[in-house]
Amino acid sequence: MPQADIVLTGNFPILSLTLVTEPLRVANRESAGTLWRWRFLSVEGGSLTSSSGIEIPTEALDRSTADVVLLLSSYHPESAVAGPLLSWLKRRAREGAVMGCVDTGALIFAEAGLLRSRPAAVHFEALRGYREKFGDEMFADRLFDVTGNRCSSAGGVATFDMTLGLIEHFNGRQLADRVAEILTYRPTKHGGPQQRLLTDTSLARLDRNLAKAVDLMIATLDQPIPIVEIAARVGVPLWTLGRLFKLHLKETPAAYYRNLRLAEARNLLLNSSLRIGDISSLCGFENPESFARAYKRKFGTSASAARTAGLAPAAGAEPRSSCG
Repeated sequence: MPQADIVLTGNFPILSLTLVTEPLRVANRESAGTLWRWRFLSVEGGSLTSSSGIEIPTEALDRSTADVVLLLSSYHPESAVAGPLLSWLKRRAREGAVMGCVDTGALIFAEAGLLRSRPAAVHFEALRGYREKFGDEMFADRLFDVTGNRCSSAGGVATFDMTLGLIEHFNGRQLADRVAEILTYRPTKHGGPQQRLLTDTSLARLDRNLAKAVDLMIATLDQPIPIVEIAARVGVPLWTLGRLFKLHLKETPAAYYRNLRLAEARNLLLNSSLRIGDISSLCGFENPESFARAYKRKFGTSASAARTAGLAPAAGAEPRSSCG
């Protein structure tokens, strides 16, 4: 009978919490008993409010053992990095629990030294900033992972797949498949980079050459290549590539490429502590001045104002688009 300790920090994502507890509830129902038990914990206990304003009562961290520890943090996990939480996580790992984190919880796991043996899945909007701080080895561009005594999810619906993986790990594949069936969910088979999910599905259905071109753009945000070179690599004439973008994406290839880079810059502004000048360079702009002009033209606000707003979001607002 696995015991899961679900550790929350302030402004945790309620969607991820539901995608952990509901599959476990259904697993219990299908077994006609109590296969899984779980409880909600926080550093000091008491009521914690999710990012959408829903309050959840929690118990304080204690020395009780658990089979699984799952950490759900906020969109600003740095505020939750504190000695008591890090020490508690390290102790649970030493005791042999399966240690898991969802999305931004990976940053806290990295601070605790828990990602040296297995990198954690991280939402693509936060991935680059985390890698700049800790290196590439601790974070993976994947939707979810359940391997040995580590599990992780990039957030959003991928947390459902992570939970199904835990059910399979402890209770077998048949029960995991049954839980997915009851909850009318088809587990993802996408094992590649997260942003490839768009080009592997939606764009590939429209046109494979269009999907290849967008893949090239995503892979070269920091060092943009000429559109004529993209057309050559894809194997189509430049005019054909332009026609595909205008037909399906309503933009020229150059405009679409630039908007991808600006969207990445916005992600880094809101999800990393990198300097604006460094973000400018990482997103392929020749200098901070050209980046500043392009950013304000696209989003109607300055990069510095976006950074300030991301550090102190309004009530109910999310600093990034992830619903994890």
